[in-house]
Amino acid sequence: MRTAALLLLIAMGACKNEAPKDTPKPALASPQASAEPAPIAMPLALSARISPEGGPPPTPMRGDVALEAEGFGKDLTGYTINVVLRLPDAPAVTTGAPVSTQAIDAVRKANEPRFTIDLTANRMRMQLTSHGFLLARDSELRSRSDRFGHVFLTPDLASYRVLAPGALRSLFGERRADVSPLSPADVKIIGDGPMRLGYHTRKAEVNSRAGKGSFEIVRLPELGDGGALFVRALLDLMNAPPQVSVVGWDELPVHAELHWSTRGALFFEVTSITKRIDLSSTAMAVPPSGATFVMGALPPLPGELRTEQKDLSSLHTGAIDPTASSLVLVNVHDTPRFAWIDGAPIAWVAPEGRLELSPLQRGRYMLEWRTFLDDAGEAPKPFTVPASPQPADAGAH
Repeated sequence: MRTAALLLLIAMGACKNEAPKDTPKPALASPQASAEPAPIAMPLALSARISPEGGPPPTPMRGDVALEAEGFGKDLTGYTINVVLRLPDAPAVTTGAPVSTQAIDAVRKANEPRFTIDLTANRMRMQLTSHGFLLARDSELRSRSDRFGHVFLTPDLASYRVLAPGALRSLFGERRADVSPLSPADVKIIGDGPMRLGYHTRKAEVNSRAGKGSFEIVRLPELGDGGALFVRALLDLMNAPPQVSVVGWDELPVHAELHWSTRGALFFEVTSITKRIDLSSTAMAVPPSGATFVMGALPPLPGELRTEQKDLSSLHTGAIDPTASSLVLVNVHDTPRFAWIDGAPIAWVAPEGRLELSPLQRGRYMLEWRTFLDDAGEAPKPFTVPASPQPADAGAH
């Protein structure tokens, strides 16, 4: 039975020859997005942020206009921070034999979305350092304080896309460069927060149409506007204007919680802070010299596994049945979805995409579909291996 939520097929090994079906159909444009970025209109009630050094306010980037490459220079002073992104309402781990909670915990840990972020007084370099994203590991997001928007670089740094303000939500959530409309946001200062990494914090809240963000902020000498660039990325995920003032000069959020107005939330936690005097100016260039400007969505993929076969086969204890069926995941939604099996994020599947997994141990499993941003999802559905003669509610047959 095919439900509106998902289609899960238990297919025999012959399915491996159905290569044409593994290619996703071109995804439709997001209803709330504009493929051609236009100059954004900043709410008049929100003033642009100006550093103590003065100068004109930042100007917005456009996704259809290349940027002049930045050259080489001396090493820079700044900070390197490591950040982990967590789902506070992650799918529950199935308990009880023959489920291996140890194996599931290992897969969850390996697939936590993590960033390494270099910050200077006017530049940010955010590198994706795990496979927990829809985007390739070692992809980079770079930003500069004199321009609103971001530059997205492929792992080989050979090409870059210009992301106008409002594009990060579709990039991380759908692998697109579409621009979503920005809505006004209100900032509220809460007061003192808890100690984080040995630093005293202060708290602030931001409310936008997309959701509510709470920020715990510390002061780091010689950080300059680097912390504000990190905040701009978080505000972009909330469809909030980049000039909303959340942190001051030399300030950085070390903990941020983004709660969506639909459902779900993302928590960003800084796990380490290191002072640097050797940050490469070449690595902080926005964009770097030699990178080719490209436009549009990322190359289409049917989906990607986020576990190795040995990890997938270890979700349940016991030996693999050599005659067992393979598992084919089919995403019938119009956005990419992560497939969580027994509480482990094992793959993401594109809209209309099909992804085949190697045989699992016999038994009963729970499947749950979630978006990367966790702003949409479904209740877990059971399926069995091998499939029962009659289709299950989860769509297995």
